[in-house]
Amino acid sequence: MDNARSLLQKWAETQRLIAAERSEWEQGKSVLQSRIQLLQVSIQENDKKMKEAREKLAEAKTKIAEAEAEKKQVKEASDALLEIAPKLEKGVRDLCELIPTAVKEKVKVLLDRMPKEGAEIKNITAAERMQNVLGILNELNKANTEIASLPEIHDIGGGKKAEVKAIYLGLGQGYYVNSAGDMAGRGTPAAGGWKWAAEPTIAKKMIEVLDVMKKTVAPKLVELPATIE
Repeated sequence: MDNARSLLQKWAETQRLIAAERSEWEQGKSVLQSRIQLLQVSIQENDKKMKEAREKLAEAKTKIAEAEAEKKQVKEASDALLEIAPKLEKGVRDLCELIPTAVKEKVKVLLDRMPKEGAEIKNITAAERMQNVLGILNELNKANTEIASLPEIHDIGGGKKAEVKAIYLGLGQGYYVNSAGDMAGRGTPAAGGWKWAAEPTIAKKMIEVLDVMKKTVAPKLVELPATIE
């Protein structure tokens, strides 16, 4: 009986231990499963972040390649502009020798900004050089579509000079008449300045032109001689 009792006690203790171990194992298993789930979620999030990082890296590489290509194009364009800039600047300078003084005053600032022919170029970009050229050409194009009336001092012959009213038809033809209306002349562009010649026969018509421009008479057609060169 004692042996049986002892065996039963040991068996009961063994069953208790087994139950305790099973319970502990079940709890441990639940904890492990929870940790595994958390790790799986973390891995998924990391995989997602890594995918996004790879995509951003690929996008960054693409943008860098595009920027490098654009930089190369800009440099090539800049080099091309720098190559033709001296020729364009010389052409503009030569053209400005043929324009009226009043127009030349309007573009003087831009002319002064252009580097001198043959001078060492410093602190001026190709874009700035082209802006100067285009700015002057735009101003000349504007002046070439206008009729301008300006007071000027002209040689009227006999070594005498007088104040006259000069009228420019764009950049290709000019006329003048004095206030008395008895002296007039005609001018055309020429190297070093305009070439003027007295032409008293147009004085009366020039007065008519001035009256029309001042709107003191009704608009009308006034014919004047012109020279096209």
